[in-house]
Amino acid sequence: MKSKSPLLISLAIGIVFSVAMRAQADLPVFDPINYVQNVLNQANTLKATVNQATQIAYQLQQLKLQVQGMRNIPRGLWGQIRSDLAALQQLVQHGQDISYADQNLSSNFAKMYPGFSTQTNYVQDYRQWAQNSLGGIATSLEDAQMQSQQLRNEDDVLQDLQTMSDGATGHMEALQVGNMVAMQEVQQLQKLRQLQMAQIQAQAGFFATQQQIQSTQYAALRAWIQSANDPAYKF
Repeated sequence: MKSKSPLLISLAIGIVFSVAMRAQADLPVFDPINYVQNVLNQANTLKATVNQATQIAYQLQQLKLQVQGMRNIPRGLWGQIRSDLAALQQLVQHGQDISYADQNLSSNFAKMYPGFSTQTNYVQDYRQWAQNSLGGIATSLEDAQMQSQQLRNEDDVLQDLQTMSDGATGHMEALQVGNMVAMQEVQQLQKLRQLQMAQIQAQAGFFATQQQIQSTQYAALRAWIQSANDPAYKF
């Protein structure tokens, strides 16, 4: 029995070492350097993904702004300048015998205001001159009155343009509103010119009447003096 004990002990020790070696072989091996490298690679990959997503979001925002900037106003506000000017011109044409809108202005003016000449019917001619002169003055006043009425519609248009300007969401809409405002300025200048023309017409009619009356009186006086110096004339 004593001779078998060392053999058994050696066998047991061998079995224990064998089991220990096998267990050690089955355990995973931890490499800290490789682990850190893998973590850094994953972090860089995540960072690149985040940067790519941010870039895509920025590009989408730029596309949205471009689409918004290209958005236009389907129907603009341009006022009614043609109808307003047509109404003012019609008023001028029917306001007096001679107007700046007269197609035969030169010949009609020369016929009404012949200048230094004697008149066969002074009372009738004087009535016509006075009527034309007073008609021009009345027309200029009616022109101003009509334009004052048109200011209400123009104020409504400007208020609408102000609302559109405040609500403009893109570059194109802002440009369109600016063009509409510029067109309104042009229309105001056209109406101002029309009002000045009506004033010039009234002044021209008044001065022409005064000059024609004076010229007619001088012509009548000259004709009377010439007839008095005629040998055939008897007092």
